[in-house]
Amino acid sequence: MGEQQPKLLKYKLEEMSPLSSQCCIYRVPKRLRDMNKKAYTPQVVSIGPLHNGGEGLKAMEDHKIRYVKDFLERTKVRMEDCLNTLKEWETRIRDCYAENIEFNENKLVEIVMVDSIFTFELLLRFSYPTLQEGKVDRVFGKPWMLREIRYDMLLLENQIPFFILEYFYSLALASNAIPLQNNVLSMCELTYNFLNSPYIKPYVDTKKKIKHEETKHFVDFVLKCHRPSPSELPKKKRLETLTIPSATELHQSGVEFENVEDTNIFDIKFEKGILKIPHFRIRGSTEIFLRNVIAYEQCEHHDHYFNDYVFIIDRLVDTSKDVELLVKSGIIESKLPDIEAVASYINSLDSGPILFSRYFYFTDLVQDLNAYYRVPWHKWKASLKQDYFSTPWAGLSIVVAAILVVLTFIQTVCSFMAL
Repeated sequence: MGEQQPKLLKYKLEEMSPLSSQCCIYRVPKRLRDMNKKAYTPQVVSIGPLHNGGEGLKAMEDHKIRYVKDFLERTKVRMEDCLNTLKEWETRIRDCYAENIEFNENKLVEIVMVDSIFTFELLLRFSYPTLQEGKVDRVFGKPWMLREIRYDMLLLENQIPFFILEYFYSLALASNAIPLQNNVLSMCELTYNFLNSPYIKPYVDTKKKIKHEETKHFVDFVLKCHRPSPSELPKKKRLETLTIPSATELHQSGVEFENVEDTNIFDIKFEKGILKIPHFRIRGSTEIFLRNVIAYEQCEHHDHYFNDYVFIIDRLVDTSKDVELLVKSGIIESKLPDIEAVASYINSLDSGPILFSRYFYFTDLVQDLNAYYRVPWHKWKASLKQDYFSTPWAGLSIVVAAILVVLTFIQTVCSFMAL
């Protein structure tokens, strides 16, 4: 028994292959998943091998096959040719996933082919509705289903390598299976149209960013859509303190809040006592979107834009009073039932992710807010304004009272002089 152990270890060492630079699809770390498992787990459809056969996801499998059948018939492509191509890419496909895929070659390429064609057909039918004419479609016939599928396709664990989608796009393009209109949409345009939401900037603003960088999968695509240019953010600096006054505390120190429209969500600025924050919309998909992009940032060596952004928003929102202030300022717009739920929701987002304080984007902002808050005069001036000049009538009453005091004093002086 003792002799077998070194042989087994030697075998493991010999069989161990080096890590691939192609890795881009990860299991969400436990510290993040434990915060909200549902935000990382597909609810309707599995895409790729990590959740294949998962509970509650089998109902869509038949519909996937219908999409594959339609694609093959429309493009006149042989299924065997698709499978053979994917078999040639087997190693590359496995290298895209951060964990070993237990499926054998045949099963893996079958899963990848079916899920890739299903995904590509969704994108194609969404942008070209004529492809749906005369067909009973479980997805497009039920708007709620399409929405749920879109949510599932924004999950980090539920991804297919983008180069495979591009392969099936090339087959459709070569066979004239894409409807001809004014121009044929690119694969990136099809993806943008399908994933388009309040969180993605207009395509004209993101086209250059996507064009010059290889897209790895849908979560990577969304991240690239948001990635600001170097001129849009200050340089990264070490964050010296985790303490930031809440929105209410800043307001009590005289800080005013201003909603900024049509700008990068990271473009938070503090200028002349005014904290300018881009509009933040909270709805059903916001948590899925933010959590999975942050998980991707945590797994990859990306710049941590979203993680730093959530840290700032979480520090500004401590209680429901902070939410109420930001809602009145037009900064936060929410579909959650009440402001307490919004406060709880925002506070939960910052639980789990690791903050990389050595390379923080909003260090200057944190320093400026803390410096402003520590000046006593700002609090005194704000208190005077908010307590005594909060409305024109309140201010007017104070002025009248002051005039009466002055007149009374003059009258008293005159009375003494008359004596």
